Amino acid sequence: MGLESKLGDSFITTTIDKVVNWGRKNSLWPMPFGTACCAIEMMATLATKFDLSRFGAEAIRFSPRQSDLMIVSGRISIKMMPVLRKIYDQMPEPKWVISMGACASCGGVFDTYTLVQGVDQFIPVDVYVPGCPPRPEDLIDAVMQIQKLIGDETVSVARMAKREEISQATLG
Repeated sequence: MGLESKLGDSFITTTIDKVVNWGRKNSLWPMPFGTACCAIEMMATLATKFDLSRFGAEAIRFSPRQSDLMIVSGRISIKMMPVLRKIYDQMPEPKWVISMGACASCGGVFDTYTLVQGVDQFIPVDVYVPGCPPRPEDLIDAVMQIQKLIGDETVSVARMAKREEISQATLG
């Protein structure tokens, strides 16, 4: 009985998954897309009292090509949606999205023809943060949920294929 049959066929793959996912989940680079009062709570989360950097998401980047986590907070107008979609498309894979607050998640109290009633109609959202505006602790919890999602992933093209399917459905 060889070493290969004792360890199983997926020993190397699962070990690589664990190492890669550990690196990904502990070095998130958020791209903030704040348009209203939720953005103030996002700034409070980054400040010293709540200190999001303790959770491996300190390197805020305002360039989508250097980010892997988009945090959408606030109202998104129909005219702003193409900009948000373009920024999302410019982010490299793998990428994750947090929809922060009632406005970004479902339009909030602003049910008008000028505002998007949820960004998930145009980009795939991984975690929703309820509230108007949500507390900084809620955003920290959402980042921790993203980290859990990352830790459970496998290094494969399955996730990218799912995102491509969603992207094609929203564009077509």
